[in-house]
Amino acid sequence: MRCLFLDPKGEAIKAREREESYTDGTLQTLTALNISMLTRLKSRLAPEAAKRLEIHVYDETIRFNILIVDGTTCVVQPYLPAARGVDSPTLVITDNTAADGLFPVFDQVFTSMWGGANPYDR
Repeated sequence: MRCLFLDPKGEAIKAREREESYTDGTLQTLTALNISMLTRLKSRLAPEAAKRLEIHVYDETIRFNILIVDGTTCVVQPYLPAARGVDSPTLVITDNTAADGLFPVFDQVFTSMWGGANPYDR
């Protein structure tokens, strides 16, 4: 499982807080909490299982929330500054290898972001 988060200590999350009119530190704290829950879970896993849970962070403008489920289905929610959560459209996309489609696009977006991210080791 690969989990990629906006870096809670980065500049992009501070910009997002300003853009969405959050109090300074709100998104930083929530993101750090999410990462902390995963790192605690990872510490409790058997060594073989723990190796399969990777956590990385990136410091770029957020554009999409992407969840790739099984290599053939993804759930994508665009980041829209004026529309959060349920107000932002959610797309469920399946891979149809017989035709071009959106799945390979979002798979490439995630893969590219992952490649430029840093392992979380704080």
